[in-house]
Amino acid sequence: MPSSTSSSEPRAVPDGNWRATWLATLALAIALTCGFEAFTRAHDQRPTVVDDPTLWSLSRHRVDGDRSTIVFLGASRMALGYSARGFAEAAPGLRGVQLAIDGVPPLGVLRDLAEDDQFRGVAVVDIIEWDVGVFDDIDSVRAWVNRSNALWRAPGALANRLLATPVQARLALLAIGSHRLLNALLGRRTWPRPTTVVADADRSSYADYRLTEPAALKARSERRVAGVGPPVPPDGWLAFLARDYEPWIQRIRAHGGDVVILHMPIDGALAALIDRDYPRARYWDAYAARSAAHVLHFRDIPAIATMACPDDMHLDQRDKDAFTRAVVGAMRERGVFRGRERGSD
Repeated sequence: MPSSTSSSEPRAVPDGNWRATWLATLALAIALTCGFEAFTRAHDQRPTVVDDPTLWSLSRHRVDGDRSTIVFLGASRMALGYSARGFAEAAPGLRGVQLAIDGVPPLGVLRDLAEDDQFRGVAVVDIIEWDVGVFDDIDSVRAWVNRSNALWRAPGALANRLLATPVQARLALLAIGSHRLLNALLGRRTWPRPTTVVADADRSSYADYRLTEPAALKARSERRVAGVGPPVPPDGWLAFLARDYEPWIQRIRAHGGDVVILHMPIDGALAALIDRDYPRARYWDAYAARSAAHVLHFRDIPAIATMACPDDMHLDQRDKDAFTRAVVGAMRERGVFRGRERGSD
């Protein structure tokens, strides 16, 4: 007789087709994800890839000893201005690589290229007057360069990046993020506003300023202008460039490379401030006269001289292609590409 506290009889196994259950659950999850994705895109949200030191390092490793490699350095202005498509259209015999880092000055990356004796391409460096000597913290890029140097010694981070990139590049719902979604739904009781700036897997960034209210753009510009400190005197400004930029420029040129210093378009109140506090003749033109680099100012390139910046500082995605083609054309006129394009003598 079986005990009241235990039983030797086997437990009954529930009937049912578990394979069909799992397949139905998977199909439901896929359907919900697709529906959520469609709803997210219907509200103008676009996919975006998270830019981090590992993704940047993959681009950095595309830079080798090929003279046809043109590398674009800078912060958010260059990140939003450079167009891989525009570059390919304007320079089919060259290879463009985007190494701009949002919020990080270009000096550290310029130094990294200068210390790479194999680099024989061209570095195009975005500089604006009020950054020089103030925001050129060379240590701010250290995490990016260190990751690049140790990329293959971090297989976990590399594998995670290689797996995450294609997913982030395809799913707009990931761009919202759970924290932002909950804040919008529970706080404002509205769907989150779409992200103005997104990035592709190749680190090309796009800013659609139609997604930002004009009042918000104006307020952002006013805060930026209010945060600009007193101008650095011309002698100090030129001395900083001579001390911290020119040695790296000359080193790149010494091992067969070249450098272009580029002033990208600015607009509105910011442009008025720069024109007032940093007269071009005493700053930009004075530097151009003594630098070993090719120095280009956007106002000397007709196609972009009057190009609008919705927030006074960054280009809208609709101008990226035209901007890049114009810069490539200006560099070609200066002879920067002579002997570098594939198939050239």
